[in-house]
Amino acid sequence: MLFKHVLRNALIPVVTNITMSLPFLMLGSMLLERFFGIPGMGNELLNAVDKSDFPVIKAITITIAGAAMVFNLLADVLYKWIDPRVQLK
Repeated sequence: MLFKHVLRNALIPVVTNITMSLPFLMLGSMLLERFFGIPGMGNELLNAVDKSDFPVIKAITITIAGAAMVFNLLADVLYKWIDPRVQLK
C-alpha cells in the first residue's frame, strides 16, 4: 500500500530526467558514429557540415527537434499515466 503511494510521487522526477536526457543521448550516438566510422545520421551530419550542405543540416536538425518534442509529449503522457491527479491543459 505504501509502495503504491510513494511510487507515484517518486516517479515524476525520474520520468522527467529520463525523457529530457533522451535527445542528448541521440546526439551522443551521432557523434560516436562519426568517431568510429559507422554509417548513419551522425556521420552524414558532420559530412554535411564539412561540405556546407545546408538542406541536409536543416533536415537532421528538424529531425532532432521533432524527437525532442515527441519525448516531451511522452513525458506529459507518462505523468498522467503515473499520477491521475496530474491535469494536462
